[in-house]
Order: sequence, then structure tokens, then C-alpha cells
Amino acid sequence: MNFDLTEEQKDLKEILHKYATEVLAPRAVEIDKNNRFPKETIKELAEQDLMGIAYPEEYGGAGADSVTEAIAVEEIAYGCGATASILTGHYLGFDALYLAGTPEQKEEYLKPACLGEKLAGFALTEPGSGSDAGASSTIATEDGDAYVLNGTKHFITNAADADFLIAFAMTDKPKKTHGMTAFIVPKGTPGFSIGAGDDKMGIRGGRTWEVIFDHCRIPKKNIVGEINHGFKLAMQVIDRGRTGIAAMSVGIAQAALDMAVSYAKERIVFGERLADFQGLRWMLAEMEADVEAARYLTYYASSLKDKHIRFSKQAACAKLFAAEAAHRVVDKALQIHGGYGYMKEYPIERLYRDQRITEIFEGTSQIQKIVIAGQLLK
Repeated sequence: MNFDLTEEQKDLKEILHKYATEVLAPRAVEIDKNNRFPKETIKELAEQDLMGIAYPEEYGGAGADSVTEAIAVEEIAYGCGATASILTGHYLGFDALYLAGTPEQKEEYLKPACLGEKLAGFALTEPGSGSDAGASSTIATEDGDAYVLNGTKHFITNAADADFLIAFAMTDKPKKTHGMTAFIVPKGTPGFSIGAGDDKMGIRGGRTWEVIFDHCRIPKKNIVGEINHGFKLAMQVIDRGRTGIAAMSVGIAQAALDMAVSYAKERIVFGERLADFQGLRWMLAEMEADVEAARYLTYYASSLKDKHIRFSKQAACAKLFAAEAAHRVVDKALQIHGGYGYMKEYPIERLYRDQRITEIFEGTSQIQKIVIAGQLLK
């Protein structure tokens, strides 16, 4: 197995690192302060063919592999975790169409999403069903040539700015996970409205919202996949999406490590650089080991994504380790900064807040452990 980057991947990494450092990182300060969705950034990502980078060219994508996608997400997260969350939320939003959409659905929604002409969102989580997605209370009732949706979703990334959502609702509630169906819900559909926006601790520009369905009529042509097979489809999408969160974690961790190294070289304590103290050097070494291990677990899981085989365990391992490694790295980086690290004038404070969500969304660390253990004991 060879994870040496190709020349194309090296070039992309260099270009995106420069963009992340010179454009995204300075912009991230204002986005975080104002809790603002960065529309201008989405346009720039589209211009760089990032909105569907690992999807086939026939669907408007760039035709790259999933390791290249992980590299792209990592570099975007290096500059701005919020922007990375918007991008991964977008991929999550249209991935069901790639896996199970009809040719007509792919032409109308998937292709413009990959081109960056439309923004997508994934509407599964509800106030009473986060980790337990099978407990969804959003109901879809058949009515002639349509289904009528009623219910509320929350924590939905991109919802207010998305051109369409892939929403999941119960079409046969007594069957629980065997009674869920996925629907395309375009922006402006009567009965579909956006509720309160969330005031989050971190990744504040990656806005999340409450979504309300009140007698929202969706034509049957907007069903994605098979009736009552939506839960399985959602889990496939989430498995694939976990590699994106792992990559986001790696990018945040690498940024924190680089900040810590830079600060340790410059900060003078007791007449010496922080970098000259053995205890601090050991901290930096541990941080580097965490970042490298997280990166290659992420690349490995991403490589399996392209093989269209089940890789739930590997995706969960990557997401679990990368998110928790990022926690350790960012925590140590802030500690190295001392009191200054606690101040908003230093970007490590924002990274400390941005990182924390990586252990929660796309399945908490505890859910990843359930997935991994379930595969081991199967």
C-alpha cells in the first residue's frame, strides 16, 4: 500500500495551503466574530473545482479520488474550520443522490451541486433523535402523487443557504429504521421553512439551523432511492462523510501544531526559547505523532471509499482517532501558548473551539466506538 502523494495531489496541496493561509485564515477571524456564513468563500471553492472534487466529471465533479478530497478538506480546515464544515456538509447533502439518485435527479440536483451552482444540505438530525436517528418523528404521509412531510429537524448545516436538502422522514413509523425514506426538498417548497439559527461555540461560520416541515408536499419523483430504505442510505452517506470530518480534524490539528512550533521558537522564558526545554519538545513530538497517525488513518479510510465496499469500521476508526487526536493536539498547543493562548487575539483560541465539534457531529466518539466494536464482535 502506497500513500505517497501524486504530483497532482502535491500541487493541489500546495495551492490550497497557500489559499488557506493567505485568504481563509485571515477571513476566519471576522467570520467567527460575526457568526457569518461566508458566501464569497463558497464561490471561490467552486472556482477551484472543490465543490464536487471526488465525484465523476459526468456529474459535474472534478473526477479526483477520495484521498484527494481528504487532502482538500484538510487544507481548507487548516485555514478555516467553519469553511471545511460547510464543504463537508455540502458533500453529505448530495452524496445520497450520487449513491441512489435517478438520472433525472442527478441532472437536476447532483450536477449543479458538484459544479458549485447549488449548495446542498443533509437533514436527518432532530431535537429528539441525534445519535438515535431511527427515533425520527418527522412523518411523510402518502397523498396521491406526493408525500406530505411534517416535523422538525435541527443542527442542519447549510440549511438557510442551501438550494436543496436531502431530508429523511418516516414513511412507515412502526417499522422504525426499516420505515424511513429520503426526499429531495428544494428551497422555496411550500411548507418548508427555516427556523432558528444556532449560536455555536465554534465553527460559527458553518451555520446550522432548525428546519420545519409543515404540510410540505413533495412529489414522488423527489424520492431518493427506495421507499422505506432511507435509513440504510443515510448510514451509507454518513459512513462516507466521516472521512471528511477526519480530514477536517487533521487540518485543524496541523494548524494548531504549526502555531505551537512557531510560538515555541519565538517565546523567551527564563532566558531561553520555549523550544529549548525538553518537556516542551516532548509535547511537540507527541503532537506530531498524533497528526501523522490521524492523517494516514484518514487517507486509508478515504481510499476504501472509492472501492464501493463497506468500510464502516475503517471510517469510524479514522473519525474517532483523528477527532480525539485533534483534541489532544489543540489542547497542548493552547497550553504551550500559556495565557496568550486563552486570548482571542491568538488564533489558537478559535481552533480550540472549532475542534471540539469534530468529536460530536457525524456521530459522537461514543457512536464510533459502538460501530467499531460491533464490527469486531460481528
